[in-house]
Amino acid sequence: MKKLVPSIAIVLLSISSLNAQSDRFTQDFQPIRAELTKWDPIRGEWLASSMLSIAKKEPIPDRTFPENFTPAEMMKMVPESNRTAIQKIASTNTQNADSSSRVNWNSINTQLSRPSCKPVQGRTYGDPHLSSFDGASYSFQTVGEFVLMRSASQNMEIQARQQPQSDDFSLNTALAMNVGGDRICIYANEKPDNISNCALRLNGSPLYITSSVYYLPHGGTIRYSMNDYVVTWPTGEVATIDVRRSSQMNFLNVSVQVYPCAQNDLEGLLGNANGSQNDDFDVRGNTNRPAYMAFSSFGNSQMQQASNDMEKEYLAFLARDYARQFRVTPITSLFDYGIGQSTFTYTDESFPRVHRTVNDLSPDRQTAARVKCEENGIRGDELKGCIFDQAYLEIPPSPRPLVVDRTNNIVLSRIDRPVNNVNGGNVTKETVIPTSRDNGQPQPIQQNPETNRAKPVGAEVNPTSGTLKPSNSTKPTSVESNPTVEKPIEFEMKPTSTKPTNTKPAGIEVKPSSSKPSGSGTTTPVNTTPVKTTPTMKGGKG
Repeated sequence: MKKLVPSIAIVLLSISSLNAQSDRFTQDFQPIRAELTKWDPIRGEWLASSMLSIAKKEPIPDRTFPENFTPAEMMKMVPESNRTAIQKIASTNTQNADSSSRVNWNSINTQLSRPSCKPVQGRTYGDPHLSSFDGASYSFQTVGEFVLMRSASQNMEIQARQQPQSDDFSLNTALAMNVGGDRICIYANEKPDNISNCALRLNGSPLYITSSVYYLPHGGTIRYSMNDYVVTWPTGEVATIDVRRSSQMNFLNVSVQVYPCAQNDLEGLLGNANGSQNDDFDVRGNTNRPAYMAFSSFGNSQMQQASNDMEKEYLAFLARDYARQFRVTPITSLFDYGIGQSTFTYTDESFPRVHRTVNDLSPDRQTAARVKCEENGIRGDELKGCIFDQAYLEIPPSPRPLVVDRTNNIVLSRIDRPVNNVNGGNVTKETVIPTSRDNGQPQPIQQNPETNRAKPVGAEVNPTSGTLKPSNSTKPTSVESNPTVEKPIEFEMKPTSTKPTNTKPAGIEVKPSSSKPSGSGTTTPVNTTPVKTTPTMKGGKG
C-alpha cells in the first residue's frame, strides 16, 4: 500500500501538469480570439472556440450563425489583414511553446495556412485505378482493406475496401473515414448489420440524412445528392464519393482533396503530396522494386515503350509488396464488422489470379473504348484507366469531380445576435449574398436547417418548432425534408451496440464529455426509446 501512494502522487502530478499546459495554451490563444471577435463578434467567437477544439481534438461548439460552413470555410471568410495578425500571434507562440503546447500550436498554424494553400487531388475509381496526389497513375487490382490516405497529426484517415467481381477484377465496395474524430463509413453492398437500406454509418450507427447538409460533432459536414456523398473535414479536406453500379455489384469512385502545405506526414495508396511522383511507390525495406515505374502504368509515355510482360511484373509488385504495407489490420481498421468478422474476412493476398492490361485488348476494342472515354472528357493520365474499365467491364467513364469552394462569391451579412443553427435547429435560410455567379459552376446550396437533423428512433419532429417530441412508434423514421431539396433514400440514426466514446450521437443534443475524444470517434451510448437491437458490430480502432 505504501508503494502505491508515491505512484498515485506521480500520476496526479502529471495530470495537474498537463492541465496547466492546456490552460497556458488556452491563455496564449486569447489574443487570437480577440482578433477574430473584432472581425465578427458572433462568427469570430465560434471560429476561435472551434480552432481550440480542433487543436485539442474535441467536439466543436454549435454554430451560432446561419451559414453551414466548416471552421476551415469560415476561416476563408476572415479578411486577410486579420489573418495576417493572427498568423503573427501563432508564429510567436509556436516559437516560445514547450513540446506539449507546440503540438497544439502546430495545429493552429495548419488551420491558418488553409486559405493560402493550393489543394491537390487524388482518387481511386473503376477497377480500381488510382491517381496519387502527385499525379502518379497506376492500376491496383487487389482484394482487401487498405489505407488510401492518413495524417496522424491532422486526425484524418480514409480506408477503402476492395472486393472481387471476378478472378481478374476488383472494385471499391466500402469506405471508412476518420473525419477529425468522427468515424464515417459508407457500404455500397453488404452491410455490417441487418439494416440493408442504409449505406451510411456515423460512429457505428446507421444514419439517414434528409437535408442538404449534416453537421458532424467534430466540425465536419456530410452532403448528399444524386448518389454522391461529399464529406468535408473541419480543416478543409474533402472526399467526394460517387456510388456506381457494375454488372454485378455497387461500387464506389472516391476522390480526395488535401492541402500539402504544412502537412508532411501524409501516407497511403494516394501518396504523400510532396510534389514528387518518384517516391509515391517506395516500399519500406524493399530494394527489389522492378525497374518499370509505377506512375507509367497508365497515361505515361514510358508505358508505350515498355513490354506487356514488364508491366505485368510491376502490377504484381504493386498488388503484393506495395499493397502489404498499406493493408488495414484489426487494430487500425475503421470499418464496422458483423459477428465473427474482421479485416481478414475481406483479405485475399492471392488476388488477382491473372493481371490484365490494356495491351491485352484488341485494337478495335481499345479504339471503341477510347472514343467513348474522350467523348466524356477523359484525357491525359486517366485515359488508359478509363479504356480499361470500359473495354473489360463496360464501366461508364468517370471524369474527375469538381470540388466546389462554397465560400466563393459569398458576402456575410451582419448578425446582431447568435442564431441557433444545429441539426434540427430553427434557422430557415442562409444570410449570405452571392455577389456573382460563375457560368456553369455549381453554386452553394441554400438550405433549410430546420429539416437538417437525423433524429433518434421513436421520436418525431414538431414541424413548426423543430423540437423532438415522443412517439409511440418504434418504426425507423426520418425528418421531413425541405421540398426544394432532393430527398436521399439512405440515412438515419439508430442505436446499435458500439464501443463507447464521448462524442455527440447524430441528431441528439448532449453535453460533451470533459475527456478528449479517441481517434476513432466512436459514439457514447445514449438512452432513447427502446427498440429492437441489431446484431453486435465490431468497430475497428482508428
